[in-house]
Amino acid sequence: MASARSSTTGPRRSRAAVLLMLSGALVAAGCSAFRQAPTGGAPPGHVELAPLTGAGATFPAAIYKKWFADFGRRTGVRVTYDAVGSGEGITRFTARTVDFGASDVPLSDIELAQAEAVGGPVLHIPTVLGAVAVAYNVPGAGRLKLDGRLVGELFLGRITRWNDRRLAALNPGAQLPDLPVTIVHRSDSSGTTANFTAFVAREDPDFRSQVGEGKKVNWTTGKAADSNRHLADAIATIQGAVGYVELSYALDHHLEVAAVRNPAGRFVAPSSTSAAAAAQDLAELSAINDFQVSPAATTADDAYPITTYTFLIVFQRQFDAAKGATLLQLLRYMTGDGQASATDLHYAPLPLSLRRLITAKLQLLTGGDGTPLA
Repeated sequence: MASARSSTTGPRRSRAAVLLMLSGALVAAGCSAFRQAPTGGAPPGHVELAPLTGAGATFPAAIYKKWFADFGRRTGVRVTYDAVGSGEGITRFTARTVDFGASDVPLSDIELAQAEAVGGPVLHIPTVLGAVAVAYNVPGAGRLKLDGRLVGELFLGRITRWNDRRLAALNPGAQLPDLPVTIVHRSDSSGTTANFTAFVAREDPDFRSQVGEGKKVNWTTGKAADSNRHLADAIATIQGAVGYVELSYALDHHLEVAAVRNPAGRFVAPSSTSAAAAAQDLAELSAINDFQVSPAATTADDAYPITTYTFLIVFQRQFDAAKGATLLQLLRYMTGDGQASATDLHYAPLPLSLRRLITAKLQLLTGGDGTPLA
């Protein structure tokens, strides 16, 4: 995954440079934008606000539901969000049928070019981090240890029963029943799939060549479900099922989640803490590369290896003044005060060292005439 998201095209490099120069100017001027920017959701002065609509990733749906409700209570403005998957969210954003998109992976170069052709420069705003859990329904097994190669063998259909010797060798003493393995994967275009398959493809060459990586891939086996929630529903319903979901969905469905071996060689379970460790390890590199470096590239001992940012996707130039003002206030709330509720819902807050840079990035938002909204 590191290679897929750490590479940048010319336009992305230039935007990253602008962000860094803006951040440097703020520091040089003695201005602490992070401390001074309003984060409570209240608009400055008498700026008119307007309802917003968004669509995209199901990965952050739980925390977005809370944030948008909280923002509505603070401002009296409704934010409507349709959790339809990252791919469909990008499609609707590009078609300009929503005010913002949401994705667990940055837009590809092709997607970025398509969006910019209709709306001008696009900004990726990281909002929170989360873990993609390998969740399973195997009565009596408890928490299992899995490495990337073994995950690949499972999702290629090469491990067909839970008492397979390869699983037993990695989990001595575990009560592994003679139960068929049922793979459950996403059917829609999904950022969760992109992050999961990027990890497995990096660890297992056969998986990379046969299934691939991306928002939608060529699954060779298994049952399909169209969202994190429906995938978790399927795992909970089928004994012997295994799939990949954002951590909060696994916990809400009382599913076991595997401890996965990270690049440091340690088996780490998904949690807010282990996701935060991955993000903190690569915070500086992420900032330099305009947040295009995945936290999954971490080498920290205590980091969970399938961790990702999730992003709001917005056009830099906002032609509707009221919606632009509302979007700016919403983003300030989400990346400011809203971060306090991340761990309660099993997500990880953005590293403090990045929040000032994100605040600086929000100053790139302008009105239709190019005047900064901030």
